[in-house]
Amino acid sequence: MKRISRTKLLALLTVSVFASSVMAEGKAEAPVLKINGFTSMAGYGVSQQRKDNGAGGTDPQINIGASDLYFTVTGKAANGMEYKYRVNFETIPGSSFYVNKNYVELSGDFGTTQFGQVAGPDDVMPMSGANLIGGANGIDGTLNSAYNYSAGVIKGVNFIGETKKAAKIVFYSPEVMGFQLGVAYTPNTSHMGDAGKNNAYAGSNPKVGNSSGIYPNTKKTGPYGLRNVTVGLTYKGFHEKWSYELAAVGVVEKSVYSDFNNFKDQRRVPLNNAKSYQLSACVGYDKLKVAAGWIDNGKSRLPKDNSLSFNGSASQDTFAQGDVGQLYLGNTYLGNSGTAWNVGTSYTVGAYQFATAYHRTDRKTDAVSGANSDIVAASVDLSVLQGLKFFGEVDFVRTRTNQNAIAVQQAYMNNQEGKGNKAIGNNSGAVFILGTSVSF
Repeated sequence: MKRISRTKLLALLTVSVFASSVMAEGKAEAPVLKINGFTSMAGYGVSQQRKDNGAGGTDPQINIGASDLYFTVTGKAANGMEYKYRVNFETIPGSSFYVNKNYVELSGDFGTTQFGQVAGPDDVMPMSGANLIGGANGIDGTLNSAYNYSAGVIKGVNFIGETKKAAKIVFYSPEVMGFQLGVAYTPNTSHMGDAGKNNAYAGSNPKVGNSSGIYPNTKKTGPYGLRNVTVGLTYKGFHEKWSYELAAVGVVEKSVYSDFNNFKDQRRVPLNNAKSYQLSACVGYDKLKVAAGWIDNGKSRLPKDNSLSFNGSASQDTFAQGDVGQLYLGNTYLGNSGTAWNVGTSYTVGAYQFATAYHRTDRKTDAVSGANSDIVAASVDLSVLQGLKFFGEVDFVRTRTNQNAIAVQQAYMNNQEGKGNKAIGNNSGAVFILGTSVSF
């Protein structure tokens, strides 16, 4: 039997979805424009052992956290199919991508299909302890810009190989007996907007090199994925005051490394393809929720060795410090891409919501050495009025690393950044956050 490619399979799925949507008749509804948004303003202070790279001092910092403005057009066809067009403007001054989402959505008895720049099942489906934290979003929020993470430590909120909001097609099945399937196909995780096709280097969205801790700077250099397929399965159940939610999400792709600063040389490092998964569960009783999550990245996007190639011509030169084309990977290929787990709880009393979570990450940075983190986050949210909230959050963090990981990151900083920054060794501290959010 001839094997059907992923692309053809998705095309057949799309055709079948549209074919099934024309079976019903009803009354059409004209398109309607809705505008809504969300913003979060926070002031924070940090006390930590390592005050390098401008992170010292007692002066508070004022940050804009998540801040988005949504324009959504919704309508309904005569056959009952609902359609939506949404543009999401990220309204943080100085943000890299002001248009954060731009997609079309079709939904009906057949399920929901989305095309364009939109988050996939890897972002939408999990419900772990990290999702219960309020405040400034805990482990995935202001903490990351305040605390000096030790070299080689993964942040572990999302698994490696996530597609973020790269251009993709997403399908969510109807919910059947509590179960729902989600599938996403992303041709190139570094592609956004109308950029031309070019799989030779990270394109308009280099930040998808999100393997934090594996590569010294994932904003300018880092891996990306081709033919990325993400699959998720969730179960949701309710019984009187009880609620249950389970999720399993996995990703596979052809992973590619590109030196974004020197892409004309097409520098290549042979990588392990991304094969990561995340499991999560949440149980609720009345206004109490308890959730947990587990992430296993295996060797996703990790170098297979420390050889380098220029324009496809293999070279067995190792990455000794000072070599031309130094990519500062050291012996990371002998380690792994890390694991993470968390557990959290939240409780709502009137206008107050209290939440706390513990998060742990572990990673082998080479054959024998490791790097890890322990994070305890706690938050209190007060809903004063509909759409207006005040919050407080405190995060206690400890990160540990090793001299080899420090040396790899310091070599990169010395030769690429040129700012006199220092690779961070062992560190611990606390971040204190107060803020407000407005949504409409």
